Amino acid sequence: MADQLTIRIAGGQLRGRKLSLPNRDGLRPTPSRARETLFNWLQGWVEGRRVLDMFAGAGTLSFEAASRGASEVIAIERDKSTAKALDNTARTWGVSELQVITGCALSTPLPGAFDLVFIDPPFGQSLLAPALEKIRPHLAADAMVAVEHEAGVTLPEGWGVLKSTKVGADHLLLIEAE
Repeated sequence: MADQLTIRIAGGQLRGRKLSLPNRDGLRPTPSRARETLFNWLQGWVEGRRVLDMFAGAGTLSFEAASRGASEVIAIERDKSTAKALDNTARTWGVSELQVITGCALSTPLPGAFDLVFIDPPFGQSLLAPALEKIRPHLAADAMVAVEHEAGVTLPEGWGVLKSTKVGADHLLLIEAE
């Protein structure tokens, strides 16, 4: 395994910049095709919105949202070295709207309501339903939730699917609370 992971930001003001962070076991960055699909679905909608990236990992979704004009992005990452690298990159690039919180996505207190939430939990750990339960009271009136999950995951009741597709092995959903 390489010591560093490098991912290119695909769109917005940071387009073309390369995000570099320590490569660790279990880190599964959202592939560029999947990010392109998600942000095509959200085109013109992210600007000025408050965004939460619950399982930030490599931080690509956080930086893509900030790059596309989100007013505030909160990224939660449990791995201290990864969170530190994301925070350092945000400061180096001058991305003041991105705040990185080191902690567990399911137990970290959430500040306020969010317009857009990214949920891309580690695969094989049954974290989607608890994550959706956690964020439901923190959703703005017209909020959307973008989900990346592995095959065989069932969406809990109380959520409506706005868009759905498969990109490689990843399944993508854009959902809203019903």
